[in-house]
Amino acid sequence: MDQQYEDFKKQVKDSSDIVDVIGGYISLQKKGRYYWACCPFHGEKTPSFSVDKERQFFYCYGCHTGGDVFTFVQKIENSTFPEAVKSLAARANIPIPESHRTAADVRREEKRKEMYRINDLACRYFSACLHKTKSGQAALEYFHNRGITDTIIERFSLGFSQPSFNALQTNMVKKGCTLEQLAAAGLIRNKNGHYSDFFVNRVMIPIKDPRGKVIAFGGRVMDDGLPKYLNTGETDIFQKRENLFGLDVALKPIREAKEAIIVEGYMDAISLHAAGINRVVASLGTAFSEQHAKLLHRITENVVFAYDSDDAGRRNAVRAVSIAKKAGLSVRVLNVPEGKDPDEYVRHVGREAFESLVKNAWNGTEFQIRYTISKNNVSNLAGKVQCVSNIIPYLQECSTEIEAAGYIKFLAQQLVIDEGLIRGEYRKKVVARPLRNNTVPQTSGQYSQPVPSVLEQAESNLLLLFFRYSGMIDFYREILQQIGFVSPVRQSIYEKICKLENADFSMVKESLFAAGDADINTETARILAGEDFATDEEDRKRIADDCIRKMQQNFLQRAYEDHRRLADTYASMNDPRFHEEIKICNELRGKITNLYGN
Repeated sequence: MDQQYEDFKKQVKDSSDIVDVIGGYISLQKKGRYYWACCPFHGEKTPSFSVDKERQFFYCYGCHTGGDVFTFVQKIENSTFPEAVKSLAARANIPIPESHRTAADVRREEKRKEMYRINDLACRYFSACLHKTKSGQAALEYFHNRGITDTIIERFSLGFSQPSFNALQTNMVKKGCTLEQLAAAGLIRNKNGHYSDFFVNRVMIPIKDPRGKVIAFGGRVMDDGLPKYLNTGETDIFQKRENLFGLDVALKPIREAKEAIIVEGYMDAISLHAAGINRVVASLGTAFSEQHAKLLHRITENVVFAYDSDDAGRRNAVRAVSIAKKAGLSVRVLNVPEGKDPDEYVRHVGREAFESLVKNAWNGTEFQIRYTISKNNVSNLAGKVQCVSNIIPYLQECSTEIEAAGYIKFLAQQLVIDEGLIRGEYRKKVVARPLRNNTVPQTSGQYSQPVPSVLEQAESNLLLLFFRYSGMIDFYREILQQIGFVSPVRQSIYEKICKLENADFSMVKESLFAAGDADINTETARILAGEDFATDEEDRKRIADDCIRKMQQNFLQRAYEDHRRLADTYASMNDPRFHEEIKICNELRGKITNLYGN
C-alpha cells in the first residue's frame, strides 16, 4: 500500500476518538481511567467491556475481545478492514484517496462489482417473475401454503425462475449483461457452446452477505422433481464455508437474544423466521465450518444447532459441536421429535413448541455423548470400552477439568461402569493433548475472567515491558531465541515487536493493531489492559528477569516431560533407547533443581 493510503489511514484514526466512536453504538460510563459498558459482542448483565481513551483501545474481560477503533468497527458492523476505514472516514468527513493498485487489482475489483450488479439484477428479475407472471402464481401459492407470508417473501427477496431455458439470459442480456458474465455468476451454463439458464421452474432464494448484498442463489423444486435443490457454485464473491444464509436479517435479533439458532437448509431458516423465530441462520447445506463459527462468534457466544433429526443430521451436529466449541462458543443441540426437520416441525406445531425445544436443548457435549452411546453396542464390556474410547476426544474439548469431570461422571452413569476407569483412560489421552483452555474459572464476580496461569502472566508481563520499553529486547533476545513463548500468539507479537527495532510505544501499538490479525489484536489489547508498573529502570530489569526465569523453568519442565514420556514408551517396547532418554531426564531434572530448587 502506498504512502498516501498509509497517511490517509493515520488521518482517519487520529480523527476517530475511540470513546466517541464506540459511544455511538453502545452506552459508556466513565469509572476511573476507563469507560465501561456491557459487551456488545457477548451476552452479559455486568459490564466487563472497557475502553481506554488515553491509549485508544478497547478490551472485554468477559469474551477477551479487544483492539483499536478499526477493530471495533470491523466487529460491530461485520465488515472488512478497508470497509471499516471507509466507514470511519465517512464519519469524519475525510475524502477517500485513490490508492495505488495494480492493473490486476483493478480488474479483480471491477469483476466483483459487476458480479454484485448482475446478482442484484437477477434478484429483481426473479422477484418480478414471482409477482407479475402467470406461472409465478403457482410459486406464490407454494410459499403461502408453507406459511411464508408476503412480509417474509419481501424480507428474504424470494422469487421464481420461469419454466424456460433462456428466459433469464434473454432478460439480462437486454440489460447489458454478457453471457460470459452470467456464466461467471453461475446464472447460466455453457454446454457444447450453447447457453441455458441454470435455474428453471424453481422458487428462488437469494443468498446475501451480512450487509445484504446478493452473492448467490438457491433454487427449490415445487414438486418431487430432482434435484430437489440447486445452488450457485462458488464464485469470486461467494464461498459456502464463509457465508451463513439469513445473517443479514438475523444479525440484530441474534444480538438482542444473545443466541443464534443454526439450521442446515435455507427453507428451514425461512420457515422459522415465518413463525416469528428470527435469530436463525443456515449453513447453506454444507458442513458447518471454522469460518462459520468465527463469523458467529463475532456476534454472540451462544449457539443452538437445530439440524434434521435423521442420522445424517445428528452426525453433522456432532461434528459441528466440536467446531463451535473450538471457536469458544457455548453450544447446545435440540432434538426435533418424530423424525421431522425444523421446517416441517414448526409448520405443524408452531413457535411456542419449537421455542420449548430450544429451551430444553442438550448441552453440546452431552449430545455428543448420547449420540455416540446410541451408535455403539454397549450391552457388553467390549462395546462399552469402544464407546468410551470414541467419547474421550469430546471430553478433551472441554474448557476446564471441572467440566470434563462432570461429563465423565455422566458417562459412567449412562454406561453403568466405574467412573475411575473412565477417568484413567481420559488421563492417558489428556497428557498428550491438554484441555483447550488450561485456565481455572473464577467464581461469579464483576466478570467471568479466567485466572491466568503463572506462565501466561509471566509472558504477558514481559511483553508489556517490551511494548513500553522495546530497547530491553536486545538484552533478552538470546535466551528468548532458545526458550520462546509457549503461546503462539504471544510469540508472534514478540517477533513483530523485534522487527520494529526500538520503536516507541505508540508505534508498537499502532503496528500490531494495523496488522489486522484478530488473535493478535485481542491478545495485544488484553496485555495492554494490564496496569502500568515498573517505571524505575531497576524495577523493570528485576521484573523482566523474574518473567524469564519462570519461562525458562517451564521450558525445561516441558522438555523433561517430553523425554520422560519417550522413556516410558521405549521401556514398554524393550527399546535400548530407553537408557539414553533416562540419562537426558536426569540431566534436565538436575538442571531444574540447581536453578530453581525442588
